[in-house]
Amino acid sequence: MKMNKQFSKVTCIAAGLLMFAGAALCGQEKGKAPGKKAPAMPSPTVGVAKVFTAEDVLVRNYVGQTVSVAVVNVVPRVSGEIMKVGFADGAHVKEGQVLYKLDPVQYDATVKSCEAKIAECKAKYNYALSSYERNNALMKQNAVSRDAWENSRSAMEGSKAALLAAEAALISAKDNLKNTTIIAPIDGIAGVTNFTKGNYITPSSGALVTIVQVAPIRVRFAMSSADLLSIFDSLKDMKTNTTVKVTLADGTLLKENGKVEFLNNEVNRKTDSILLYAKFSNKNLHLYPGMTVRVTVRKDLHKKLPAVLPSAVMHDGKTAFVYVVGANNIPAKRAIVPGNSNGQRVLIEKGLKAGETVIVAGTNKVYPGVPVKPVMEK
Repeated sequence: MKMNKQFSKVTCIAAGLLMFAGAALCGQEKGKAPGKKAPAMPSPTVGVAKVFTAEDVLVRNYVGQTVSVAVVNVVPRVSGEIMKVGFADGAHVKEGQVLYKLDPVQYDATVKSCEAKIAECKAKYNYALSSYERNNALMKQNAVSRDAWENSRSAMEGSKAALLAAEAALISAKDNLKNTTIIAPIDGIAGVTNFTKGNYITPSSGALVTIVQVAPIRVRFAMSSADLLSIFDSLKDMKTNTTVKVTLADGTLLKENGKVEFLNNEVNRKTDSILLYAKFSNKNLHLYPGMTVRVTVRKDLHKKLPAVLPSAVMHDGKTAFVYVVGANNIPAKRAIVPGNSNGQRVLIEKGLKAGETVIVAGTNKVYPGVPVKPVMEK
């Protein structure tokens, strides 16, 4: 009984403490200042840029290969011992430069022999001509037989033919003598000589050396017939309004621009593509035949459009859009129609005007109706 009384007493004390705590909390709620708000969210910092104007240029990329404009296999036209090699292997040679000197002795002697033969034939021809003229005058007076007159005429014509043959032989002999000096037919780079000094060569010996022209040089690449029809109106349009750029295997962009020179005369039936050839002056010799390069074809469409940095353009699955920073630095989502792009800028066909400000960095920080802190990107 005593324990029950003590338990009731403890229970009453606990209940009183709970009531006191509840009253204290209620007092705190009643004393709270009315109308106090949570601190406002700070404006996020975003990168912005002005919409600028750029030329509308159509860009297509292809894989190409460099090819020489001219390749010449130098072969001998006469036989003889090589007395001198006038170039170093792999050297640049100029048109007309002496490549090989052959022993000219026998050919020089043949020329002199032909010249002597001509002198002999001229003497015989002059005598035969005088004889014929005398007999012809006598024939008119019936003072010589017809047989004698015909013999004199035959001798004259025979000696004339012999003279012409001797002159032809001299031309051939001089040509052979000239061919003992073998010269470069084009500017280019010489390969490795197949015959050195002291070798005896003949026209059947084959190529002595190969010369490859490298300046100018061509770049050959295949373009689909669909691109050909959609990009170019004609060959004149292709040559006039198109610039060709080349990127080397190490990623270096060649500073020099090329021009489409011509296209092949048929489409590949298996790939439905046609070969185009672009010409580069290659003055700095950055291109050599056989190199694989990336070809960028740029066609000027002769119009200007608003343009933005690629990072400004986003997609939501239905359309492309940008965030335009308006009054009070509040961004607004705006749908656009993007045009041609080259990796550095995107042209805008519809939806923007030059001079407007768009967000190019920090688009993930943008919330509807929340102002931003714009920082102009360089």
